[in-house]
Amino acid sequence: MTRVFVADDHTIVCEGLQRWSETVPGLTWAGSTGEWRTLLRRAAEEEWDVLVLDLSLPERSGTELLREVLALRPALRVVIYSMYRAEDYAAWALAAGASAFVSKSEPLQALRDALLGAASEATPGDPVPLPHERLSARETEVFLAIARGRTPSEVAWDLEMAPSTVSTHLKAIREKLGARSVPEIAQYATRHGITGTPA
Repeated sequence: MTRVFVADDHTIVCEGLQRWSETVPGLTWAGSTGEWRTLLRRAAEEEWDVLVLDLSLPERSGTELLREVLALRPALRVVIYSMYRAEDYAAWALAAGASAFVSKSEPLQALRDALLGAASEATPGDPVPLPHERLSARETEVFLAIARGRTPSEVAWDLEMAPSTVSTHLKAIREKLGARSVPEIAQYATRHGITGTPA
């Protein structure tokens, strides 16, 4: 039996998934929480096979929480279950160590398949692109400028863009990288060894 633990701050989601999981052969309910500290404590103390993780737990970014959970339990399979679209967030989630990404707009069959590993560890396909590799050409220019330490106003000047255009690009970059702010974009670049200067 696949033991499933859910981390989601919406009680109705947790209760609904508990009732649903009890009807799915091969799944057994291991519990739930809507609080990140409880999640990390229970991850350290309990044994589950799969964690269903929402990206929007209060006071903690999904990126940080995913990495912290996997640091505690490297072998744990994590299925991201989010209101966000897969095309916007799946690549970075998989690159960060998640086993699967399922949008809450998808049928529950997709979640069932992910939990049971129907497509997990399947035939390897093309490598999953890193989040920054999915930026558009103009987004990449803005991203590299931020990686060089430029401020948004300096980026607008350097790239001859309107400040509003830079803001639009930064919003898209934050969403694709899972960053909450310009400093987090810069931190992402540092983690990946991206300096923004020519090689």
